[in-house]
Amino acid sequence: MGLVALFPLALPVLIMLPLLSIGIMASPETSASVYLNTLWGYLLLLYSWMSFQRDGICATHYQIYIKSLPTRPLVKSFSNLGLILYGANFFILGPLALLLIVAFQQNGRLLSGDEQLWFELIPLTGVVVFAAYYGFVSVNNRLPWFSLLLFPFLAFALPWELTKPEWLLLWSAAILVERFIPTFSIALGKWPKGLFRLLLQADIASPNGEKLRLVTLLLLIAITRLSASQMTLEVQPYFLNLVSFVSALLLASSLFGTQALRKHYQLYLACLPEKQSVQLIKSIIYAFVKALAGVLLIALSGIFSESQWALWLLFYVSTALGILLRPQWFLLFPCIAALLVFLASTAL
Repeated sequence: MGLVALFPLALPVLIMLPLLSIGIMASPETSASVYLNTLWGYLLLLYSWMSFQRDGICATHYQIYIKSLPTRPLVKSFSNLGLILYGANFFILGPLALLLIVAFQQNGRLLSGDEQLWFELIPLTGVVVFAAYYGFVSVNNRLPWFSLLLFPFLAFALPWELTKPEWLLLWSAAILVERFIPTFSIALGKWPKGLFRLLLQADIASPNGEKLRLVTLLLLIAITRLSASQMTLEVQPYFLNLVSFVSALLLASSLFGTQALRKHYQLYLACLPEKQSVQLIKSIIYAFVKALAGVLLIALSGIFSESQWALWLLFYVSTALGILLRPQWFLLFPCIAALLVFLASTAL
């Protein structure tokens, strides 16, 4: 799983992002577009954080024992609520505590009907409500593919100049639409066959790795959009070059899973009427086709220029070569490519 497997190790460091995000979202001076982008990144990070704890919160490995306990449904519901709040901790309790502190300190203005203050508290209230909703959704193993994955792209593409409460209402409508859309499943017919079918069936049976890779990529896009908007034009290209490096590593890391599957079923694959070289080429093609979904998301976000796309392709190819040739030292290959690009740019 490569970088995806290492992503949980970075989450304690990423706890600083919610601290910064809450301050941005709670500020009345924050523009609606920056608020929307920050909220998107905040909820993506929350969803990732809770997904890692899903088995622990739901006690997946102890379900038979838990179902045998004479626990009333109401007690079980409150226990689950407490575990979700404990797992989400700062993501839900942080904005909630800030909202309560502001409401307590400004209770006189609130009781007097200060419309300006009520209006300024709506964005922070939206953070609390959405954080609680996506915390429950992530524990229930439901992928919010429309409201959390597709809606922000549609929102950024819309030419409307909406206020923060209007964006929150639109986001709420996206959640309602998503709740009524039935979950879809991929049913394989007679195609594909052979190795392609084996690889696709493995991803369908165990989609958590690809889900996490997708959410991580969207989180990277959200952070990039927010950070680039605060940078000068002279600094932006260097930052985007770094993002192209990280995104290429992230998407190329899916080749780890493909190679692991080939190793696991090597006896079966040896029985197929195909050479090992043909199977390797098919595995590379399959991994690249999966990466095209991430490429499409990056293209829709509009964060890369032509130079960043060229660098992304170089880093992707070098990372794939590293995974195929030296999996333990795969990171050395894109780093060498980045060093060569840096030396070439300084020589010009």
